[in-house]
Amino acid sequence: MGPSFAPHPLEDGAGPGWSATETRAPVIALTAGMSDYLHRVTGDGARAIVISGPHSRMTPVLADALAAVRGHWVIRTPEDPAAVGYDARTGRRLAQITNVLSATAQLAASDLHPVFLRAPISSRLQLVATISTRHRVSRPVRLGGVIEAATETLVDSAPSAWGPTEPLVAAWDRDDLTERTRRRMPTESRWAARASADHALLSTLQVARTSEGLEETSRVWAELGGPGDARTADAALFARRLLARAADIGMPLLGIAFATIGAPDLAVRPLTPATPEPLALLVGPPGIRALGVDAASWVAQHGGTVVGSPRIPGALVPLGSVDGGGWTRLTEMLGTLDGTRLSALLGVAPEVAAALRTADADAAASSAAPAAPSSPRPGSEA
Repeated sequence: MGPSFAPHPLEDGAGPGWSATETRAPVIALTAGMSDYLHRVTGDGARAIVISGPHSRMTPVLADALAAVRGHWVIRTPEDPAAVGYDARTGRRLAQITNVLSATAQLAASDLHPVFLRAPISSRLQLVATISTRHRVSRPVRLGGVIEAATETLVDSAPSAWGPTEPLVAAWDRDDLTERTRRRMPTESRWAARASADHALLSTLQVARTSEGLEETSRVWAELGGPGDARTADAALFARRLLARAADIGMPLLGIAFATIGAPDLAVRPLTPATPEPLALLVGPPGIRALGVDAASWVAQHGGTVVGSPRIPGALVPLGSVDGGGWTRLTEMLGTLDGTRLSALLGVAPEVAAALRTADADAAASSAAPAAPSSPRPGSEA
């Protein structure tokens, strides 16, 4: 697709390689208009910049889509004479909006905007998981199984609604989702789903055709509760149950689950991210092959459970808890691999590898920022 002749209705500014849209909405969502805007900008070979005020929040569905097209969210701070705003992802001060497009070295505390360090009004413990699954096209395929299993495991309910844009209004239907995805092939499909339950749950589904078949990447955000709630103490158990369910759906590639702190409605806030804590890791049969190990032997070495098919098993390894220890255990486990095998393992599921790198960056950003009440440990009050 070549450059568009007319600007998109949501476009408020543009230049070589970029397009910006500005909103005053308290919650910025992947509406039909925003989805069309992202498609247009991406099709023109540019990068999208979403600009809002410091009190806006972004739905995980839009944040996921924006990251997929290498877009950015910028917070405008007109009261600051030294900067027009800051990068909502990193907190970096921006002398110009377009500075967000340039990569920077590791940030110092002085590079962070003070608004980025504000304490949130209300926080809850969340479980966040990314799971990649492969399906052979030579067999009947029914998509959405991981999302359905996650919803049942985490909020004891089936998904209630799904769709390509927000608000999600179509009744959940795996067969309809599968058929619509099939009709779009070989174009990649992205869907979202939600649950109507006592605890908020959102998920996204990305389906792409590869040389191996269909690769389905499921992301789940689930609110577990506040400090002292029984569900928060069971966060690691929820993570293991979810990944164990995922191990029996299609051909699991990789899966990782974290505990983190976020808004009760799961919306992303432009504040210093809480330190995510790895809870459990699923390594499917392709990952085990990439490691060049036997699943039972690897589990015996690192602890955990052999999962999936007895003929081609995978491994489910517990990592940490809301009290910590996950990063240390994950580092020790991956540290036993040489560079070639580690690259091969992460290459099995690039989307999961990207989620792991993002969480690692969030952990680094949280530890680098000055002490602030907006960056509590999972399980503590904010």
